[in-house]
Amino acid sequence: MADFSLSNLTDCTVYICAPLRAIRMYNLKSCSVFVGPVAGSALLYDCQGCSFSIASQQLRVHNTTDSDFYLLARSKPIIENCDRVRFAPYNFSYAQLEEQLEESLDVPTNFWNSVEDFNWPRIGEVSPYWSILPEEERRATVTPPSRPSPAV
Repeated sequence: MADFSLSNLTDCTVYICAPLRAIRMYNLKSCSVFVGPVAGSALLYDCQGCSFSIASQQLRVHNTTDSDFYLLARSKPIIENCDRVRFAPYNFSYAQLEEQLEESLDVPTNFWNSVEDFNWPRIGEVSPYWSILPEEERRATVTPPSRPSPAV
């Protein structure tokens, strides 16, 4: 397993169909990112107008706006200095995913909707900075495109 980093991308679609130890994403704009199992942390900074599908031990999101998260998480996701971020269940699928999830995460519980907002410490009140993505607006399960056969 490796650490992986994405930075300074605009209008891109990224598929990562391999287990990772950690992933960091910086300054993404209008991107769609699909990530297989991350045994450690998925850290995001300064992203805008993106959609992320992530299966991870931990998700931490900083300074991000107008973005959707399709999440499988072993711990409560944490947001800080975010606005208009929405959460839904994980929606990425590919042939080796189930085996990789068992080896990397062994997820008994999915905390995709138990978001901790470090800018909203008011106990018993819901943060205005994040929400559940309405079912009618969610993307269907996504699979990576097929690779063309190499020319002979």
